[in-house]
Amino acid sequence: MNRFCAAFGFAATLAVTGLLVSASAQNIQPTREQGTAQQFAKISVSEVKAVDYPIPSAQGPSWLKHLGLAVSQTRMGQVGGTDSLPASTHGQQQPTTGTPTPTGNLNSSIQRFLATFHSGSKPASEILDEKFVVAGSDLYRWNCQGCHGPTGQGATPEINSVLGPVQGTSPALTRKRMEARGLDVDDDMVQQVSELAEGSLRDRLQHGGKSMPSFEYLRADEVEALFGYLEKLAEVPPTKRDGLLVPESAARVGEHIVRGTCHICHDATGPGSGHMAMMQGTIPSLASIPKEHSLSGVVHQVQYGSSGMMKITGGEVMPAYPYFTEEEIAAVYLVAYSARP
Repeated sequence: MNRFCAAFGFAATLAVTGLLVSASAQNIQPTREQGTAQQFAKISVSEVKAVDYPIPSAQGPSWLKHLGLAVSQTRMGQVGGTDSLPASTHGQQQPTTGTPTPTGNLNSSIQRFLATFHSGSKPASEILDEKFVVAGSDLYRWNCQGCHGPTGQGATPEINSVLGPVQGTSPALTRKRMEARGLDVDDDMVQQVSELAEGSLRDRLQHGGKSMPSFEYLRADEVEALFGYLEKLAEVPPTKRDGLLVPESAARVGEHIVRGTCHICHDATGPGSGHMAMMQGTIPSLASIPKEHSLSGVVHQVQYGSSGMMKITGGEVMPAYPYFTEEEIAAVYLVAYSARP
């Protein structure tokens, strides 16, 4: 019931403020020039009361604040690259045998959710929970690319590459490395060393490290799919994880990006981005963003980064994230909206 109220509350918010799309928009493919954002009116939703949308999301201070760093003092969250609109696998393939068979995709879920306003019907909360499949490459973009870059090489010396640790999980590559050092190896030793390397990598994902946040919110199947893509980046011989697909929903996509990328720099709650806050270099909290900015404005800000005014006033400059699609950013907006106090 809470989930339906939350979904309807958000739908009503957009309906009242004019964020409508026609049913014909459901098949539109987003581009840099024409996409979902063009159909979002540039309005404010500051007068709308927040709703309780029970999705586990980011909590507390940003990761940079946890580390005592300013945006200008680090490359974290800023090395995702400039490639735009990746060829996502949202809903284009089926998951592996033995898993549910989701249908649809993120784009249609977001667009149909908005299109319900035009029809006048109450948007079903189930739309936000509809399952579609995604690949490890999507999970990497949402959770890892901001710090480790599109190729996994990181930004040394501050951010380590993930390629070496992933290569260490491969028995074949481990054997080659050990033999290159002149070591006398056998199958049991190789297997033991590679298993220890994988265990260390899994522990880092689960618990984080000195400068790396924890990704304990990843499900077991998501971790396997992510490992499959990391192995591809590291040019590891294919394993059973290669090409794994997992079921997700629009709500879950938003949670991934909020926790894996946005929360690096943005506190969960706190001040917004008013003029004085900008002058003081305050980074707006996630909860304040949908209160002060339209969905179209957020889409533009995420894909293109800080405006010239932000740079002139000396505030913290937000990098561009062109590798997030408009629908993915819309999913983020839903999660951020739910976090408003």
